[in-house]
Amino acid sequence: MSTFQIDFPGTPNQFTSKAGTAIKEKGGTFDGNESKGTFHIKTAIGAVEGTYEIMGTPTGPKTPISVTITKKPLIVSTNKIKDAISDFF
Repeated sequence: MSTFQIDFPGTPNQFTSKAGTAIKEKGGTFDGNESKGTFHIKTAIGAVEGTYEIMGTPTGPKTPISVTITKKPLIVSTNKIKDAISDFF
């Protein structure tokens, strides 16, 4: 299990809308709200599953989000997953 933070350029509501749409368009599942949730993304080499949590109310143009990866293909690094997840947003 690994945890990292991303800074989403928008509000928590915009994050859940954009993330949910992007993940579902790729055949994954997204279940969450403006506070926390879960996701599951299928890849050619295995599934990536995780949780997210909004880290407080944004004070500027970005919303800090904590992402925890709970399952991933063994051969894929956490940094590669972080880059791929950041591309969704």
